[in-house]
Amino acid sequence: ELIGGLEARTRALETSTEISRRLSTLLDREQLVAEVVQQVQSAFNYYHAHIYLIDEATRDLVMTGGTGEAGRSMLASGHRIPWGKGLTGRAAATNSVVLVPDVSQEEGWLPNPLLPDTKSEVAVPITVGERVLGVLDVQHNIVDGLSAIDADMLQSIANQIAIALQNASLFAETRKKADYEAFVNLINQRIQSTATVENALQVAVSELGRALGTQRVSVQLAFAPGEDRLSRS
Repeated sequence: ELIGGLEARTRALETSTEISRRLSTLLDREQLVAEVVQQVQSAFNYYHAHIYLIDEATRDLVMTGGTGEAGRSMLASGHRIPWGKGLTGRAAATNSVVLVPDVSQEEGWLPNPLLPDTKSEVAVPITVGERVLGVLDVQHNIVDGLSAIDADMLQSIANQIAIALQNASLFAETRKKADYEAFVNLINQRIQSTATVENALQVAVSELGRALGTQRVSVQLAFAPGEDRLSRS
């Protein structure tokens, strides 16, 4: 038992290290989540692994990545769990690990028809400080198939996921800002190349309409009393 425990911890450490290495290179949230669940599931031959992220508007837990056909089906259907419901919702609401060795004995467990062989489950919150970003949920088809060792390893991975999600969010915001600044500079350059006010206004409304995806953009200039008024659209 001691040797088995040491081997399990060594394998958990190796898996955590490899996932950490991969996470440091990923800046796309969807790719990040997909790779994590696949690595976790395959490394330990779990029955299923998936990640839920918080919908800030509704506080629901939205399934963002999952393994196998069940994961693909849940993603396609927009699967979500209300805050506080089931083991996953409980982990999010309490910001604590929920480990259940035998789900058939657990009150409040929510069975999933796409995962009929689930026998044990562990839900680990993905957090930054006290803020819950989501939940890493792992299920096994063996009673007592998940232990405190699994929970500790998954908590370490969840911490790394939280950091990676923050990095991905920061990268997306930075890229959005850079795109915005590039767009403004492009409009400025094209306006400066025009010879008349009318042409400058036409360039501005044309580029804005294209960027915003609108069919009509208008600019109106108000002049002092006695001066001509100009409108171009």
